[in-house]
Amino acid sequence: MITALLLGAAALVSGSQPAAETKYQWTAPDAPFVKGVDYPVSIRIETPNALEIPGWMLEPAGFTINGQPLEKRDNAKVRLAAGSKLTLELDLAPILSASKLTDAREFRLGWGGDKGGAEKTVACMEAAPQGLDFLKMSDAELAGWQVLLVTNRGAMRVEFYPDSAPGHVRNFLDLSYTKFYDDLQFHRVSPTFMIQGGCPNTRGDNKTSWGMGSSPRGNIKAEFSARKHERGILSMARGPDKDSASSQFFIMTGVNPGLDGKYSVFGKLVDGMSTLDAIANAQGFTGPDGTIRPKDPQRIQRAIVIRVSQSK
Repeated sequence: MITALLLGAAALVSGSQPAAETKYQWTAPDAPFVKGVDYPVSIRIETPNALEIPGWMLEPAGFTINGQPLEKRDNAKVRLAAGSKLTLELDLAPILSASKLTDAREFRLGWGGDKGGAEKTVACMEAAPQGLDFLKMSDAELAGWQVLLVTNRGAMRVEFYPDSAPGHVRNFLDLSYTKFYDDLQFHRVSPTFMIQGGCPNTRGDNKTSWGMGSSPRGNIKAEFSARKHERGILSMARGPDKDSASSQFFIMTGVNPGLDGKYSVFGKLVDGMSTLDAIANAQGFTGPDGTIRPKDPQRIQRAIVIRVSQSK
């Protein structure tokens, strides 16, 4: 589906300067493709001179999976005026979801033939179906699921430790599955410590309440273990009471032995370290503990529960 189309003309360059070349650019999410979930892509073409291009370059047919066009290409042409700047946005999710090529573990996504440059390798994953109850799952069943955190800085994927913290795993999976985490922000960040999110108050503008919210379900009993708080570890935030964890969690960006055995480690990041670092390095206001409250939102757009079998 085309969601935006901008076409404008710029002034022509005069004189004996070298002729500028037409620029072709396309982007796709830096995140796995999950069937049934939006997959927005964009196309940008800038041409200093009048240009005729195949019409399929501006349609889903311009994209390929493993070298095969997503749709049949015709011979129609589109003429662009000199100085044109065209930006086009498409959601490929319906077509990708219907393609058998996305049943594999991953595929190569391309655009524009020899104009679009290198292909992009995209992992394929399957979202959890409706009707599941993670709170009633056995420890063994919990091991079959992961969560993809799609943020405005990229995606992060976490796996879980139901062998040492099954209660926390059930809680996190259920909150993700019921969309509790959607649209929440990481309200404390540090490139050498951790990023913390999961507070429902971050949906509002009252920043003094950020970090004080919890889930309507209440608290979880502590599940301390010998697992270390190292980079990429997923652990649960809590108050002075060891059994006060609820919905807020943190992902380690550094190593902190002082947390070991005092906070419940229940998973780790298996993909998305660059996203973790992008969030952790957000600029903002320094708090008394040295962590930063980001000036600009570092937002969880969606928390999607996925099957492990499709991600390995």
